[in-house]
Amino acid sequence: MNFASKIKVIIVLALSTLFCFDVSAQKFYAQVNAKVVQVGQMFECAFIMSASSLSQAEFTAPNFKDFEVASGPNQSSMRQNERSVSESLTLSYLLIPKKEGKLVIGAATMSMGGNKLASTPITVEATKGTPQANQVAAASNGKPDGSEVFIKTTLSKSKCYLGEQIMISQKVYSRHQIIAFQKFSPPTYESFWSQTLPSTSGNQTAVENLDGVNYYTFEIFRNIASPNKSGKISLIPIEGEVVIRKQTNAKPRNIFEQFFGANGFEDIAVKATSRVVTLDVLDLPAEGRPANFNGAVGNFTYKLETSRQSLKANDAFNLKVTISGKGNIKLIDAPKLDLPESFETYEPKMSEGANSRTYDYLIIPRQEGEYELSNLDFSYFDLDSKKYVTIPSPNITIKVLAPDPNSAGAQVYSPQNNVKETENDIRYIKKGNFSLTRSSTEFFNSSTHILLLTTPFLALILGLMFRSNYIKSNSDMVAVKERKAVKVAKKQLVKADKLMQANSKDEFYTEILMAINNYLSNKLNIPLADVSKENVKNTLTAKKVAPEKIEKLMKTIETSEYAKYAPGAVSGNLKEVYDDTINLITGIEQDLNIKKA
Repeated sequence: MNFASKIKVIIVLALSTLFCFDVSAQKFYAQVNAKVVQVGQMFECAFIMSASSLSQAEFTAPNFKDFEVASGPNQSSMRQNERSVSESLTLSYLLIPKKEGKLVIGAATMSMGGNKLASTPITVEATKGTPQANQVAAASNGKPDGSEVFIKTTLSKSKCYLGEQIMISQKVYSRHQIIAFQKFSPPTYESFWSQTLPSTSGNQTAVENLDGVNYYTFEIFRNIASPNKSGKISLIPIEGEVVIRKQTNAKPRNIFEQFFGANGFEDIAVKATSRVVTLDVLDLPAEGRPANFNGAVGNFTYKLETSRQSLKANDAFNLKVTISGKGNIKLIDAPKLDLPESFETYEPKMSEGANSRTYDYLIIPRQEGEYELSNLDFSYFDLDSKKYVTIPSPNITIKVLAPDPNSAGAQVYSPQNNVKETENDIRYIKKGNFSLTRSSTEFFNSSTHILLLTTPFLALILGLMFRSNYIKSNSDMVAVKERKAVKVAKKQLVKADKLMQANSKDEFYTEILMAINNYLSNKLNIPLADVSKENVKNTLTAKKVAPEKIEKLMKTIETSEYAKYAPGAVSGNLKEVYDDTINLITGIEQDLNIKKA
């Protein structure tokens, strides 16, 4: 055996010895993907903890005072079960240096089972930034361009009729693994009625082949829409930032990477934009359009039902009109009923099903007789035949009997054709001796007269004062959001309560985390994207909130985040977490209100 072969055997034996150590031992350390960066350049700082079980682990991040936290903590977990069970959890932050010089990332701590471990502080050298460095984390081998990350808008049809329903899907395509999305706003569809639908992607990316190239894909928006004008309509492009994980050809940092040839990865935020997509909207044909057509486009069925067909005058009955089928059913207005003149009709109550809409009319006939309800047909434009279709209404006869003369509220109805002029329609003038006397009081210049004159001016002044106070109180959006913070949090906690009753632990912790983050964002005037434990802790401390409440809030956030990003790893009493969250929000609210007072 030559010398080189001996060296390889020694290295293999050494590595085997290392992997034979007990993986259940607690480990906690920090690492960065670059120790020399430019001001404004993004880099990753990760804290890795491993143990036989991390369900009770408590992580405390360091103070990133010299850095801007662009993202994080982002969590990833791994579970091994070879010789013994071992869990590994990585909490990563995307950081941007604020100034030049040697900047220190302090020690983070991990507490578990009475043991407290601390990571080693890391020094990062920040050099003078360049225009390129001020962009988001430029990769060493080039930042991806628009051909590698883009948004594609797909229409179910490129040509449709006015009022026809189409599906609009907007999907992100990336040659690299998709990590997160940021700075995306929901699309606005001008000249459309639209309804948002759940994304078909759920929480998972997929791989799709486009023009012979494989892409990671994720559907970010899915809408059903109906155009409300004809002609060529262009959809406004959407844009946002997609955080991707891109491989770098960095030099190996240790013997393991050198031996196995491992390459590094870094997360990069890339701007993605969709292209303009044009839809050709055809107008509905004028030829053959029924007089009762009200814009229904699709394929429908039509049904009429009455609660009863024989009743006394001044009694009520219900007429239900149900429209079912496939099409723009949500845009169909209530049908206009052509009923006898003596039928008093009220505004219908509308109810909706999955593919149906029902209008319930309350009708009171005022005059006895037998009436045929006709001219209640329904018309729509059929997309298959490209023609108008009219569904005739069934023959409905309503028999109205004489009203009950003793019933309360009975009315006498006199149609116009029954009104006749008579010579005796003026009451007889009473004759006899009578005297006229002058009133002792006059209305003009009386207190009543003056009060009636001044009342409109007083009402105007009070109205202007009220309007001024209302505008003033709502002009400060920060104060408005602060006032509504608790109300928004309560709505979120109602969802959490339902999930708690259903014992949906992972969704419950996600809802708790959203309730806390939304409350803190609104109450402390911190943008939702910037809500981090460090920012919240510093702000609450500055506002003199009790330290024990802050500490308990941090623990609740950490538990919820861990449950969200490591599903199934957290156990505990959901009711206790729910009650603690309510008490925390109430306690913080009291402390903040005391300071204001």
